[in-house]
Amino acid sequence: MTNKEIMEMIKIHEGYSDTVYLDTEGISTGGYGHAFIVGSKIPHKVASELFWHDVHQAIGDYGTLGLELDPVRRGVLIDMLFNLGITKLRKFVRFLSALRAGDYDDASLEMMDSKWAGQVKGRAVKLAEMMRTGEI
Repeated sequence: MTNKEIMEMIKIHEGYSDTVYLDTEGISTGGYGHAFIVGSKIPHKVASELFWHDVHQAIGDYGTLGLELDPVRRGVLIDMLFNLGITKLRKFVRFLSALRAGDYDDASLEMMDSKWAGQVKGRAVKLAEMMRTGEI
């Protein structure tokens, strides 16, 4: 068999999944049987493609929030969506309420008064300041 034929056979045997799932051994797996094992390397090209996909997902999720923010604050929210995902961001009820009211000082305080801020530390400080001032 040629390498190409072997590759096609493996693709058939593995099948394709566009979502990550746990295989029979409990290993996170996706694509054509790719195992996502802690410590394994991700090629830069693959990381760039995943980044592109994730950023566009965050941009699309921003559109579902019904907010019309200036470019800097929109950028802050998209950054948060990239990091948290839409499901977790929707749990920031007081933060989103402050944004809808145009109260960026309160929105900034709500950002810092969260578990997320403790997890991302300096990133939260920078984003909260951008939210408060509307400046980079």
